[in-house]
Amino acid sequence: MNFKRMLTLLSVSLTVLFSASPVLAQTNDGESKLEMEEIIVTANRREMSLQDVPMAVTVISPDDYKSKGLSGIREILDYTPGVNFNDGGAPGTGTISARGIPQSEATPVFGIYLDDTPLQSNTAFTTSAGVFLDAALFDIERIEIIKGPQGTLFGASSVGGLMRYITRDPSTDELRGHVSAEVNTTENGEQGHKYTGRVSVPIIEDVLGITISANQEHIGGYVDYVDGAGGLIEEDVDGGTVDGYAVDVLFQPNEEFRFRLKYLTQSSEIRSSSNVNLAGIDNVDLLFGEEPATVNEPGLSAVDFDVASATLSYDFGGATLTSTTSYTKFATSSQSDLTAAYAGIVDFYSGSAPGTTTSVDFIGTSGAKKIVQEVRLSSAKTEKFDWSIGGLYQKEETNNTQEALTVPEFDLFTAAFPSEYEEYAAFAESTYYFNEKFDVTAGIRISKNQNILDFTSNGLLVGTTNLEGQTLKDTVETYLLAARYRVNEDLSLYTRVASGYRPAQGNLAIIDPATGEDLAPKVLFADEAWSSEVGVKGSFLDGMGSFDFAVWHIDWQDFQASLVFNGVSTGGNVEDGLTAYGFESSVTLRPADGLTLSGNLTYTKSTLDSDEPTIGAVKGEDYPNLPNWKASAQWDYIFDVSGDWTGNLGGGVRYRGDQHSSFSQAVGVVDVEIDSYVLADMNVGITNGTYNVNLYVTNLFDSDDLVGRGDNIIGAAVDSTGNLVRPRVIGANVRYNF
Repeated sequence: MNFKRMLTLLSVSLTVLFSASPVLAQTNDGESKLEMEEIIVTANRREMSLQDVPMAVTVISPDDYKSKGLSGIREILDYTPGVNFNDGGAPGTGTISARGIPQSEATPVFGIYLDDTPLQSNTAFTTSAGVFLDAALFDIERIEIIKGPQGTLFGASSVGGLMRYITRDPSTDELRGHVSAEVNTTENGEQGHKYTGRVSVPIIEDVLGITISANQEHIGGYVDYVDGAGGLIEEDVDGGTVDGYAVDVLFQPNEEFRFRLKYLTQSSEIRSSSNVNLAGIDNVDLLFGEEPATVNEPGLSAVDFDVASATLSYDFGGATLTSTTSYTKFATSSQSDLTAAYAGIVDFYSGSAPGTTTSVDFIGTSGAKKIVQEVRLSSAKTEKFDWSIGGLYQKEETNNTQEALTVPEFDLFTAAFPSEYEEYAAFAESTYYFNEKFDVTAGIRISKNQNILDFTSNGLLVGTTNLEGQTLKDTVETYLLAARYRVNEDLSLYTRVASGYRPAQGNLAIIDPATGEDLAPKVLFADEAWSSEVGVKGSFLDGMGSFDFAVWHIDWQDFQASLVFNGVSTGGNVEDGLTAYGFESSVTLRPADGLTLSGNLTYTKSTLDSDEPTIGAVKGEDYPNLPNWKASAQWDYIFDVSGDWTGNLGGGVRYRGDQHSSFSQAVGVVDVEIDSYVLADMNVGITNGTYNVNLYVTNLFDSDDLVGRGDNIIGAAVDSTGNLVRPRVIGANVRYNF
């Protein structure tokens, strides 16, 4: 792909402003009117009004959701247009995708950042795509969700978009903070609780400040552990905990110089995922009556994150130099019961009678340590020409070990595949303003990547392998071209063409036990996505409402995908690719003082361009686990109660359309359609600014719909499991602000 093709692509998509809050403004004749507050974002690595950014950005205030019992990122994304969250069934697990770019293979397609620090791995050799840091419980000012490829400014692994947690600056002029407590109960499940606190203190007035944040959460379980006949062994085994704290220091002795040092750590732990056994593929009935239950023995799983960064910036007047050095470490561990899937295989190959193997446990650990150094020089805002240039170096060391423990003992599989990833990149972006209404932005990034993989394995399913120092080098270029036309102060139009990629890397061997042949491709080649979008955003009714609309198209060729041989997954590239297109729309309205209404609607179509037998797909079929339709609506009404106290009554409805669970021709699984669902939430509260008291209900009507499922063929039978939406949760939280 090159600039010539960029200029011929039709750009299509929407920018989404979702969390705008109206404010009271004064007209020239002295009358008051309701207006939307201007939102400033840093989606293009410099501060701009959301309406002026020529791409699709959703801005979310986590505090707006916490009082509603929707404090986790998975609940927040349910109300976010254009983004899908597929639940992993445990805290800190799940995959995020946007704009029809599915989480295919193990390298992430959707980036996650804490300010300017990337939190995910750029390789396929960790579980990075399936775990995430839910930083919404910390001192987060806003969350920016940017849709479409972001290869020029953010580099690899942001093919479908990315999410940035933007933290608040520590206070250097006043003491501020809060403490809060929350209790809740899950229908037919456990009680949960959550405690959070934050204090920001000036150490040297107007020069040095520090913020300390902490949270502790227990998530109530609701899935029971039962035996094969449905007899109860233990209740609510899927409960979990999330604990963490953060320290943030800001040193700003003058207007030109800033130095900020941050450290954050968070641990999530759970005894069992929320996967439940289903009665079969023709319905969504639970296998063991009306209560969610699993026959898989609980096994402890954990996700740990440590993030540290140091950011220095100096304003020279005509340009600002920013240097960010960051260190990210994450580790996962899991234990799961695979008896139903693999006991029959062990019996067959060991020559034992059926039923001899009574237990197959999977033990896995993975993680990464990543150092990133980025330097960026950005011009001051001018009326004619803005620019930004920079460079990046990152080095990443990953580990992944997997083992199957069987009773009686049998060598089914043992594998270890540590790797190293190294990248050098240079990037530049500039905007030329033809006049105050029309401007054009262009960007380019050149990345040189190197991946070194070691792979050792033993066992029936993977064979004996000992590969050391398998090295793969690659150079990738990504581009951006965008144009914006501001019709007037209330209406902006934009068009954008951009590309994104995932780096090339070595692959894991899968040895055929019958022939000794390596069935897996030797290399995963870099994949590249090109996106085009056209959008419009603005305000109406003298500022009482705002809207966004966009259409978009993405071409993702030869993308990396998961291939399965002998029940073991490895990587590869598809022969052709997929085409995705759709639209996103949202509107926010303040028709009366105190009343805010908002809603959004998204349509996404993501289909295969050709038959892809290696992944069991046929031309034209929808990619699994991506609904075509998604929508939500929210309302909030603020009213006077007494004296300084005001009340709040709010609620929301979230809709997710039907989707397929797998490809139609996938080996070893059955493709089942997962029905659409609608969830409703409500909340009520009072506040005087210092004290907040809120009551909430999520999943008001106690829906038991499926959010995902898997139907694995085992012999002549099908083992069906799935994740349900969390049952109704009723809770209360109290917060003290100071």
